[in-house]
Amino acid sequence: MVDVHRLTKRYGRVEALRDVSFTVPAGTVTGFLGANGSGKTTTLRILLGMVAATDGHALINGRPYRELPAPARTVGAVLEPAAHPARTGRNHLRCLALPLGLPRRRRGPAVDEALAAVDLTAAADRPVGTYSLGMRGRLAIAGALLGDPELLVLDEPANGLDPDGIRWLRRFLRSWAASGRSALLSSHVLAEVTQTVDHVVIVDRGQVVLAAPATEVGRGHVEVRTPEADRLAELLRPEDVVRTGPDGLRLPHGLAEQVGRLCAAHGIPLVELHTTGPDLERTFFDLTSRADDETHTGAGGGARERAGGGWR
Repeated sequence: MVDVHRLTKRYGRVEALRDVSFTVPAGTVTGFLGANGSGKTTTLRILLGMVAATDGHALINGRPYRELPAPARTVGAVLEPAAHPARTGRNHLRCLALPLGLPRRRRGPAVDEALAAVDLTAAADRPVGTYSLGMRGRLAIAGALLGDPELLVLDEPANGLDPDGIRWLRRFLRSWAASGRSALLSSHVLAEVTQTVDHVVIVDRGQVVLAAPATEVGRGHVEVRTPEADRLAELLRPEDVVRTGPDGLRLPHGLAEQVGRLCAAHGIPLVELHTTGPDLERTFFDLTSRADDETHTGAGGGARERAGGGWR
């Protein structure tokens, strides 16, 4: 769906991107992760034809964005959400639908479908100025859906969302991928990304430091302490159990509920049961910390210049 190959971008002597390469397979959600100034937004802008690359290419379905015959029907993007506060959500979407080339008879239904998809039907006729930050984020996603695209490109879509909004976004993206379509989302909310994405791309200082399926990065694990650890271990699959002491077990991510039910059913007392943070978080900081160390020690050609304390 997306093929980014050896993408390089220079602004004078500042190298914002260097040989960035990754793909977004069809039918998947790919997380594009990096700290502020790592090059995420620059990459997305090049992908969407807003910025010209110095070298390399970023293709969607084998073509640059500007050469797509109907870009909005192929890609829906949210980079910097904006809507006039006096317009209603419905009228905002109607304005966005005008330049998409949709037949007049399809514009109204397309707007209604987009509002329903992001759970904003009930608020459609309210001024955008009365929306919460999370509702405005969902309205921006609705705008990206108007052309019924194959690919969504979302820059920090979880910004401003409360826990319910984040849960909604997770369900929405999983449903989107299940329908055979793709999404590329940049984010710094690592714990949330771990529960959402199929593939992970981590970029640091304009370079890709990891591109891998999420299952290879890991999703954390379950820690258990009980005075009857031996008995609990016998009730679980042997391959799932790692002993961490006379009363401790470590189990794969996602088994906490099963452990709770087994202990309740068999009268096994629990001293501790919790799920650790995702391994993605540890991997992210290990990779970016190593990049910091190499920069400070001069490895890899020394530190690169950064404009104004960082680039986007």
